[in-house]
Amino acid sequence: MDAASERHVRSVKRIFAATRPRNVTTTRLSILDATVARFSPCGAIWFYDTVKGLDANDPVVFNRLESALSETLDDYPHYVGQLEWATKKHFEGAVNPRYVGRPIVAYGSADDPGVELVLAEDSRELSAVVPSVAERSTSKRIWDASSLRQSDYLPSTTLAFSNLAEYVGRPGVAVQLTAFKCGGFAVSLKITHCLSDATCLLQFVHSWADRSRVLFSGSDGGKPIGENMRLRALFDPQMLDAHANLDPRATEPNAETIQRARSLPMHRFDWWATNAPGYPSWATASSNATKPSPEESLQTQLSPSTYPPWPTWDLSAAVTHMQIRFSAAEVGKMKSAAMSTLVGDAQGQIVSRQDALLAHLWILVNRARQLENLNEPVYLDISLGLRSRVSPPLPDSFVGSPILLAYVTKTVADTATGTIGAIAGAIRQTLSRFNARAVSDYIYDASHEVSPQRLWQAFLGSRHLLATSWARAQTYEVDFCGTGLARYVQTQMPLMDGLLQLMDVGETGDFDVSLALEKDTMERLLRDPMLRAYDES
Repeated sequence: MDAASERHVRSVKRIFAATRPRNVTTTRLSILDATVARFSPCGAIWFYDTVKGLDANDPVVFNRLESALSETLDDYPHYVGQLEWATKKHFEGAVNPRYVGRPIVAYGSADDPGVELVLAEDSRELSAVVPSVAERSTSKRIWDASSLRQSDYLPSTTLAFSNLAEYVGRPGVAVQLTAFKCGGFAVSLKITHCLSDATCLLQFVHSWADRSRVLFSGSDGGKPIGENMRLRALFDPQMLDAHANLDPRATEPNAETIQRARSLPMHRFDWWATNAPGYPSWATASSNATKPSPEESLQTQLSPSTYPPWPTWDLSAAVTHMQIRFSAAEVGKMKSAAMSTLVGDAQGQIVSRQDALLAHLWILVNRARQLENLNEPVYLDISLGLRSRVSPPLPDSFVGSPILLAYVTKTVADTATGTIGAIAGAIRQTLSRFNARAVSDYIYDASHEVSPQRLWQAFLGSRHLLATSWARAQTYEVDFCGTGLARYVQTQMPLMDGLLQLMDVGETGDFDVSLALEKDTMERLLRDPMLRAYDES
C-alpha cells in the first residue's frame, strides 16, 4: 500500500475570527513585507505523540483546536483577509507614493477568504512516519527527511501570491490537522511570506497553543489569557516603514543614504533580466504581475543590479533533504575552536554557537561540492530578522516579515580549507554591519525601488548556501494539549539545492539542521569525516 492510500482528507473549510470585525479595514503592508512577496510560504509541521486520555481520532480534539484557532484570529484579524496589490489610490497622501508591487490586506468584509482549515487522517502509526526526539539524539542523528513528503501534512491550499499574479479569493493562511492511527496528530501551518516571517509564525502558533491548552485543561491556572505577552499581536506595518526616515520635503532620494545602503553585503539579482544567461521562462509571468505599466517603464530608470547566476543552479538535479542533529557539546566545541582560530580583524570578537555551526556547515558544503579548482567566490546567504536591529527596537509580537538577506563571501579554497575561526569570524563581522543605521538605510533604499519584487537578495545552486535560523523561537515547546515537547518539527522547505535551516531542540542545547543539497553532493558531505570532527560520543 502506497503512502497516498494511507491518508484521507476528512474536510476542507474556511474559518474566521471568533469575533468578526464590524468594519472593513485596508492596511498597507510594510516595504519589507513587499520585498519578500516572492518567497515561498513560511510554515512548519509539528508532530505529537498520543498520551493517555488524548486520542486525536476523537472529534473533540480537533474541535478544540479549531475553536482555539478562531479565538487566536481575534488578535490577527487580517489573517482572514484578502491580500492584493495596491493601486495609486491606496497611496494617496503617503510620504512615499510608490505603489507598484506594494501589497495591501483588506479584512472585515463578508467576502474575506478566511483561513483554510484541512482535517485529515493517516492510517499509519506516527512512529512509522517520523522519528522521536530520543531517536534523533541517538540512533537517528542523521535522518533522511526526503522520506517525509511535506505535502502530505501541509495543506495543499494555493495561497494568495503563490504566483504574484493570482490572489483573488485565495487565503493568506492555511492550516492542516492530521490524526494518526495511534491517536497522535500533526499540526501544520503555512502563511504567505509577506504576512509572516518565522518569528511572527511562532508567536501566532504559541498564542494558538496557549488558548488550546486552556480548552483541554479547563483551567487557565488563574492567569488571564490576555496576560501572555505572546498574545498581544502588534499589527502596524507603518511602525517599520517609519525607520526609513523619509523626508516628505525631499524631491529626490538622498544619494548618501542610497550609497551606504548599496555598500552593504546584499545581492541585487534582477528577476526582470530576461536576457540573463540561463534565464528560466517560468519566471516571466510572476515578474510581470508587479511591473510598472509599459508607458511608465519607458520613463523609469532601474537601480543597479546584476544577473542572477542561473547557469550555476541545475533545477533538474535530484536533491536530497537530510536532518542532522548536533549535540550541545559538539556545538560548544565548534565555538571554542572558532574562538581560538579567529584571524585578522575578527580577533577579539565573540562568535556565537550559531556562527560556529554555520561556519562548520558552510565548510562541509563547499568541500562536498568539489569546487576547489575554480577561482570563484561562493556565498553564504543569511536571513536576518530586523525587529531588534532597528532603533527603537520592535517587539517580537510585531506582526509581519521584517527580514533581509545578507551574504558572506569567500573563495572556494578559503571555505573548503580554511579554519572554522576564519569563517565564523567573517560571519560575525558581516552580521555586525547591520546596525540600526544600516537597516534604516536599507529600508530607505527599498522604499525607492521601482518594484520591491524586482531584486532577489539570495540565490541557490552550487555557489550559494541560503541559511535561516529558528533558534530561540521555542519551536519544540509549542504545546497544544499540555503534553510537553513535540515529537518532531520540520519547517516547510522546498526541495532545492542549497537550503539550510537551523533549529534548537527544547532546552537540550542541541541543534537540528535541515539541509537540502544535490544528491551526489549530499552523499559526499555525509561521508566526510569532518562532519563529526567535534563529536566525542
